[in-house]
This record gives sequence, C-alpha cells and structure tokens, in this order.
Amino acid sequence: MNRIEKLKNDLYSFEELDTLEKNATQLRDAETLRLITRSRASKTAKGEQPKSTVDAEGKPLTKRARREAKAKP
Repeated sequence: MNRIEKLKNDLYSFEELDTLEKNATQLRDAETLRLITRSRASKTAKGEQPKSTVDAEGKPLTKRARREAKAKP
C-alpha cells in the first residue's frame, strides 16, 4: 500500500502525520498536504487525540521539542 492510500484510509498516527507534513511542505506537495489535513480531521472526528507534547509542568517531552523551545525567544 502506498503513502496516498494509507493517508486516505487513516492508517498513520498523528506523529507520523507531523513527519509527513514536514516532508510534504519541503517538497511543496499540495495533494499530500490536503490529504494530511483530511486525515487529521477524520481522526479527531473519530475521537482520537494526538499525544501531548508537554508534561504537566509545561516542559516539552522530547529532546527535539526542548531544543526548538529553547531556540524560540
């Protein structure tokens, strides 16, 4: 099954959708970006929630998020 079919069938997790979105943005792939938006809306409508990126104290959970938060003034 290819990437487009997986997007149409909501097989990707929210984290995978984030990665796909970054790649599609860099490649300026409008079709994939449109499918990612639709997939996120579908998952939200089904009641799925993305994993939290911050803990109870508001600190980023991943090393990458901490690095990006530090870079923001």
